Amino acid sequence: MDKKLLQWHIQDVTDRYRAAGYFPSACVRVFDHRETLAVCCAGDARPESLFDVASLTKIATATQILLLADAGRLSLSDTLASCFPEIAADDYLRERLAGVTLFRLLTHTSGVAAWYPFYSRRGEEFFAVLRYALQHTAPTEGVVYSDLNFMLLGKLLERVHGMSLPDCLRHHLVEPYGLGKILYHPSPEEDIIPSDYGNRIEMDMCRERGISFDGFRPLGTPVIGTVEDGNSHYYFGDAAGHAGIFASAEAYERLCRLYMNTSSRLFREAQKEQPASPGRSLGLQIDCAYPHGCGHTGFTGTSIYFSSEYHIGAVVFTNMLYRTEPNGLSVRDFRRAVHETAFSLGATS
Repeated sequence: MDKKLLQWHIQDVTDRYRAAGYFPSACVRVFDHRETLAVCCAGDARPESLFDVASLTKIATATQILLLADAGRLSLSDTLASCFPEIAADDYLRERLAGVTLFRLLTHTSGVAAWYPFYSRRGEEFFAVLRYALQHTAPTEGVVYSDLNFMLLGKLLERVHGMSLPDCLRHHLVEPYGLGKILYHPSPEEDIIPSDYGNRIEMDMCRERGISFDGFRPLGTPVIGTVEDGNSHYYFGDAAGHAGIFASAEAYERLCRLYMNTSSRLFREAQKEQPASPGRSLGLQIDCAYPHGCGHTGFTGTSIYFSSEYHIGAVVFTNMLYRTEPNGLSVRDFRRAVHETAFSLGATS
């Protein structure tokens, strides 16, 4: 494999999509199970820049849950009622979430709605807001991608480890596995790429549901160093199981490689589509956007992809929301182009 040719093609793809207006800044890394094959940056991003990774936080959360399961400290068949006394003691929550296991949270088959603005009831305790949210959203069937699933998993990590979510991340994932720059609450001195201007999309989501909230950031104000996601920022104080992490692209390359090099049966299983969960594995996503592999995306324009079978992967970090007006372009096209280029030039069996 010609690494210089791969580097040239990935940089060319990155530059072309940026010039076409898909994003202001980006950092892209292509790698195999042993080494980095290409690093390409555009705009204000540098290899060490931190991005708000949005829902890629879910992969860090899922990984910590899998580590606990691998160590026998919990089982993916555990129900929410067995994990949380607050659910077991509440007649409505116990009945509404009966049979919901950690496996169903990871595969997004819990029957819980995709989203609810917890911050609209800011000041109320988590399980009280969860109760209200479930009472005011219809149960779902099949695979429904839900932030609430990973809010619960984040709460479980805090419960099992007896520490805050930032401390769980640092002590039980980042430091033991040498991941580097992946954290909640970054210092202002860090090189942080801005993610958005206010929360105009969530403002519309609340308006569509007839929900009022008067605490949104002013529109037109750059969001930098605090989490773009409304629930994570306004309700959870910038640290939740579904969103809140800032990271360098290199840190997520290392996290992907943890899966690519695993000897754990559970971690290998986590990369496969699960029964009754089309398109979903244990925290990860399976579809044609990830050639012969799996991955995940983040709302701010971030994504990961890796194929353990073909020893290839890519981290694509952009800040596609950082524009004053939407332009209708989807960074999905850019991700797909990077993944296909990486696979065609770098995959080995």
